[in-house]
Amino acid sequence: MKKKWIVIPLITVIILISCFVAFGNLVVFDLIFCPPPLKLENGDVYHPGLLNAPVITEVESVQSVLHEWDQSTEYEKETWWDPPVANRNLSVKCCMNEEDADEAEGMKLYLFKHERDHLLNINDAILVSDGTVYAERGYISFFSAFPDDMEAGTYTFVLIDSNNRIDSVFEYEVVARDSDSDPLWVCAAKPVIYLYPDETTECDVSLDLDGFLTCTYPSYDEDSGWHVTADPDGTLTDPVTGRQYDYLFWEGEIEAPDIYDNAICVRGCDTAGFLEDYLEACGLNYSEIDDFISYWLPRMESNEYNLIAFPTEGYEEEVTLNVSPEPDNVIRVYMLFTPLNEEVEIPEDQLLIWPEGTDRTGFTVVEWGGSEL
Repeated sequence: MKKKWIVIPLITVIILISCFVAFGNLVVFDLIFCPPPLKLENGDVYHPGLLNAPVITEVESVQSVLHEWDQSTEYEKETWWDPPVANRNLSVKCCMNEEDADEAEGMKLYLFKHERDHLLNINDAILVSDGTVYAERGYISFFSAFPDDMEAGTYTFVLIDSNNRIDSVFEYEVVARDSDSDPLWVCAAKPVIYLYPDETTECDVSLDLDGFLTCTYPSYDEDSGWHVTADPDGTLTDPVTGRQYDYLFWEGEIEAPDIYDNAICVRGCDTAGFLEDYLEACGLNYSEIDDFISYWLPRMESNEYNLIAFPTEGYEEEVTLNVSPEPDNVIRVYMLFTPLNEEVEIPEDQLLIWPEGTDRTGFTVVEWGGSEL
């Protein structure tokens, strides 16, 4: 009996101390080490402050993702939301110690509606997701659909290793609707790059992307980008194969710029005329305008309205275009649009500003692309 009285106060003290620990927010969170390792079995009640030496070093992202097949481009379109949305799914990415990759195998994520400063029962988890380890990249990811009755609110995320030991605990918000969250990543669809030097010139073109490339043509070298010979009429030639191209094509995932930055609301039936006028004012020639409109119009003209934005500054912050030799003029047009059922009012300070055009004298580079939200 005396031994029991010694152990019980000790456990009580540990739990009480843990209850008063101030935990950090997502990405950097406090860790409490508690010997001996706390292991969970079905039905066990535990306090999430009692952690073990962690494999996880950082929670990098907690998001929802939508995968859609775009028939017009025959590519999969992805949109990401942060915070995650209750009626969609959950994607969690965590960084880990590379030397602990073996220990990360079998790790699970448990999701609780309770706050982290309460005792939790493992059977009360509303979601359990198995982890996928990417050892060579140093991270583990969890992906799962939210329950149908998922509600908005703050949830406690608990990561448990294959030995049923608690590795990490953090809280994150889940919102009710897409409109309550911010689209984090969008597909930059069919950006194409035209080169018009004064004379036949060997050019190097590369992209610094705050995101990642999903498709390129011709093939893009990750270290050096594209190397082509450009003629004044815009014809591009691969100096190795001799194959010719009209432009350089790329597609990728980037962080979504603000849809209300430099925006206008246009009827679907008026979209073609609007784009003709706007793109010409930007400095695009008729051939480039035709390429742009023939690609985007099938997605836009059948909508009641389109909220259209040209957030050029935001786009240029996400995607840096490098061309050597340095061009005399660079025209970059990036369109962001979302279909609407009715017209919306745009704040005056965010209304579309009509461009004044660009002089195309000398070596000129033109890029256009866009995304649908």
